[in-house]
Amino acid sequence: MNKISLAKRLNNNKRGYLIINADQGKHKPALIEDVENEYDTLAKLSKNILKNALVIGFAETAIAIGATLASSAGAYFMQTTRENICAENEYIYFTEAHSHATEQRIVLADMKEIYEKIDRIVFVEDEITTGNTIWHCIEEIESIFKGNKKYAIAPLTNTLSKERKKFFKERNVEIVYIRDINKESFEADVLDTVTDGDVSRIENAPKEDNIKYIDFKTDIRTRRLLNIKDLDNEIIRLEEYLEKNIDIMTLIKGKDIITVLGTEEFIYVPFKLAQYVYENADKSSKVYVHSSTRSPIEVSKTKDYPLHTRYEVESIYDKNRQTYIYDLKKSDIFFLVSDGKDKNGENDILKAIKLAGNKDIYFIRWDNEQQL
Repeated sequence: MNKISLAKRLNNNKRGYLIINADQGKHKPALIEDVENEYDTLAKLSKNILKNALVIGFAETAIAIGATLASSAGAYFMQTTRENICAENEYIYFTEAHSHATEQRIVLADMKEIYEKIDRIVFVEDEITTGNTIWHCIEEIESIFKGNKKYAIAPLTNTLSKERKKFFKERNVEIVYIRDINKESFEADVLDTVTDGDVSRIENAPKEDNIKYIDFKTDIRTRRLLNIKDLDNEIIRLEEYLEKNIDIMTLIKGKDIITVLGTEEFIYVPFKLAQYVYENADKSSKVYVHSSTRSPIEVSKTKDYPLHTRYEVESIYDKNRQTYIYDLKKSDIFFLVSDGKDKNGENDILKAIKLAGNKDIYFIRWDNEQQL
């Protein structure tokens, strides 16, 4: 399967495996040029379904993919979220049955604002297994708006059975994807995984010394409905801010390994910043991007297994939530980019980054004074 491999989920009785895409830049550090190529390939394949569309990227693994597709077409963008960004009665709810965190939702007011303005809604995923979650979302949206809107699905990887492909075809839901693989053996394939990888649990870490903090004030709320051009332009403003305030162009020169790490649902801005760093760093530099995640995954020292080390940290968004970072790289310069504000979670992540051998660390905060 080349770039696709299987990992064993940690303490998940609903589905035992997780597909790891080495070029996705989410769970596993990936070279930014490989991530860019992966996303752009899907964007080109999806060109026809993106015209006058609302693109919805699924939290947390497909947000950057969806935003990239929206950006390629100048489309409107919305993400699903599991964070509390408005009152409980102001969401459209649906669920993701096999996930460790089942509740998915989108903001009702945002859908009301955009529904009549677009011709199609495109759901973007990293991989689609049954399509149940997306179909539930379609049913919820149409039960409210009753507009019989066109729908499409764009995953990087399609593992739908023949029966499920037929199900969506009969309902005129187009599916565009890069690769199609058979998942029938996946549950059995991960059963005998040797789970002897390195695990570091970090709790109540003290504030780290020698971290460079940059607060970027912005009005853009990335979890709300966006004209993607507005977000892209704000990221350009962030890059200009970094040039002016920390001389980032000079900082990245002469660096062999550079990492940009996002947090949970906040991954598109780090992805774009990693692109910027790659374009301006030395040609020999290796620029990696990935993210912390809610996904609990087993780690193994087995060479061909995708993930080898796991750092367990408090979420930078919720002190009661455990999150994970996998295979942190020792880098010549390290950029943590987040819109999270929980100080304990922040300290835990920075401790993990230091434990991985990083010394030159910059924490760039996407600072919006409103709720997420």
